[in-house]
Amino acid sequence: MLETEGVVLDTASSWSRYCRVRIYRHTVTPVITNADNYLQEFSKEVSGDVVLDVSQLRIVFEVKRFAMMSPNNALITIYNLTAGTERDIVKQGYRITIEAGYADNHGQIFDGNILMCNRWKQSGTDYILQVLALDGSQLIDYGFCSFTYQKGITGRAVVDEVARLGKTTVGYVSPSLDKLAHTKSVTVHGASKNILSDYAKTIKGTWFVDNGKLYVIGYGDESNMLPMGMQAIELSEKTGLLGNPSQNEQGINARALINPQFMPYGLVHVRNDRITQQLVSLGSYSAPASFPYPLDTAGVYRIVSIVFKGDTRGNDWYADLVTISQVGKIPEMLTYN
Repeated sequence: MLETEGVVLDTASSWSRYCRVRIYRHTVTPVITNADNYLQEFSKEVSGDVVLDVSQLRIVFEVKRFAMMSPNNALITIYNLTAGTERDIVKQGYRITIEAGYADNHGQIFDGNILMCNRWKQSGTDYILQVLALDGSQLIDYGFCSFTYQKGITGRAVVDEVARLGKTTVGYVSPSLDKLAHTKSVTVHGASKNILSDYAKTIKGTWFVDNGKLYVIGYGDESNMLPMGMQAIELSEKTGLLGNPSQNEQGINARALINPQFMPYGLVHVRNDRITQQLVSLGSYSAPASFPYPLDTAGVYRIVSIVFKGDTRGNDWYADLVTISQVGKIPEMLTYN
């Protein structure tokens, strides 16, 4: 039986927003940034990098994470950086991390590489730097492999090598790939995403990259073996549910306050009497009526995508979840053809 877990926050201090944004840039010598008026920008050297903490400024972010073969991405808007710090980020910034949530429940929601920056002046007073970052793009969009193994090599070993060449850490690989031994020598040549998709289809599963880690999951893998675990996050008014979840074709859509425990392929639990059901499509003369997939009788749904939206000086502070039911063949829709 799946367990459910909810973080119930009752005190005013518990609902205090938490946000920490750090930008990494390469450096040869230690650099100390300055403090300017009310804002503080700290830096310290870590393994040859300078870490710029811009959390005291106004930050607006939109983070998208997927349990599919698509790179996670984030658009971060930072207000009124000092000219020197802004220049350092534009010229040398290469990585950005975001932690968000509340005082009693916060954690990392994004870790990715900076793709590009855009700068402009807003309303004649505020200087804005927008940062576009991707997580998993190096493996998903640009990864390429070419190597040969002798017979007897397992699917797991091939996946590990694909991840290594794509400079990606392995988060989880289905035990089914440990049992998949090739009876002939194996030549692997092609785009990393195609190779991973082939192995995922072989074990009837899916794969994705989240926060720099590769996950290859079989739909038949036991929940207690997965890093996401078998504990479903409870969605209710006491745990941050906003409005009523609505039924979609394969599951439900829901909005809740930011919770860093939401992650791709993770589980949520919501009572079905809270869900606004989707109406039947009546069809037409040439098209039959269509019915949405039944709601899960246990109220447990698996997350396929999350959009975190936040504004440290505004109203936005929520996560939009798209989920699927856990019954029938619905999970197989995660696999790209």
